[in-house]
Amino acid sequence: MSLKRSRRVLALGVSLAALPLLVPGAAAAAPAAAPVDLGTLPGDTFSQVLAINGAGVMVGSSTPYEPQIKDHAAKWDARGGITALPTLGGEQGKAVDINDRGVAVGWAHKDAAWNQAAVKWAPDNTVTALPYLAGGDYAAANAITERGVVVGAARAADGTIHAVRWNPDGGVVDLGGLPGGRYSDARWITEDGRTIGGTASDAEGRNHVVRWNLAGAITDLSPGNPDSTGTDMNESGVIVGSAADAGGNQKPVRWERDGRMTWLGWPERDPAWANAVNDSGVVAGGGYLVFGTESPVKWNRAGARTTLSAERGMGNDVDRGGTVVGLENSIATKWDARGTRTVLGALPGGDYSTATRVGANGTIIGMSYNENRRWHAVYWPAK
Repeated sequence: MSLKRSRRVLALGVSLAALPLLVPGAAAAAPAAAPVDLGTLPGDTFSQVLAINGAGVMVGSSTPYEPQIKDHAAKWDARGGITALPTLGGEQGKAVDINDRGVAVGWAHKDAAWNQAAVKWAPDNTVTALPYLAGGDYAAANAITERGVVVGAARAADGTIHAVRWNPDGGVVDLGGLPGGRYSDARWITEDGRTIGGTASDAEGRNHVVRWNLAGAITDLSPGNPDSTGTDMNESGVIVGSAADAGGNQKPVRWERDGRMTWLGWPERDPAWANAVNDSGVVAGGGYLVFGTESPVKWNRAGARTTLSAERGMGNDVDRGGTVVGLENSIATKWDARGTRTVLGALPGGDYSTATRVGANGTIIGMSYNENRRWHAVYWPAK
């Protein structure tokens, strides 16, 4: 829907104050689960699932094994049955979000020349093109609310890319960007439609995390920290991601509702990333606590860090109860709110998998290699 993405030894010189807090009981993993292979569309080799709604319906894409990557928009029902979503006349498309009413959004090509439009697919899979900006010829949708408000990006008549909002009646609103910037993209929207989050470049081409209000006014959340990246936003409009510190290292940050940027707890010299935030302000992510190895972590509302595992891994998403999903030692993994680990496993013969998102109903989606080392979309049913 609109919002919802190894440390065996300590590096020399790390102070005790910087050492991660290990969750009690985290070393005792629950038995491995087994993912369900969502497969591909006929003739394709790879697939990825990008979003899941409250009913367990999933969307993403399926891709053939060809030198030129080609995306085919796909939808899976709650039991894993796959359906091809139509384009506007071209070959390619991708579905990236779906609301609880079953309306999906993304992009599709209009012809063989790869002219691209933002689209929405109705529950019966009927496709509708969303309008371009005046004089534009390109658009892509990123998110949709339950009321049918869609956000994304579109090309303006001068060739620059602008963040846009499509209202339920189909009208397109140009949200603009930062002064002198040539790019902006609206990536998330709260269910009430009052807050839109995304990214925008400045006149020097540097990336900033931004928010737009209901009237379309833009706020630069990282004026003193260009080259910032947002990765998720919750229903309060809180955004998480990373920003460069004084030494140029990417560090995890949270942009609060009032616009303040909070540095999340992390050792000074090592890079890290915040990947997801729930409505309580709990953040999932990871970074380098020991040279050369990423560890999965979460931060509480106060910004205090808990290391979920001393092994190599990453936290990709966190649900409303504080359960984090991601991977550990190249295999999809889940940590509940108490830190108890469940290894989610990989497809038979596969040696790599990752859990990318946990749905409101507890279903987890992700990807896994199969025995032929081909990426397939997978899910783990709610228990």
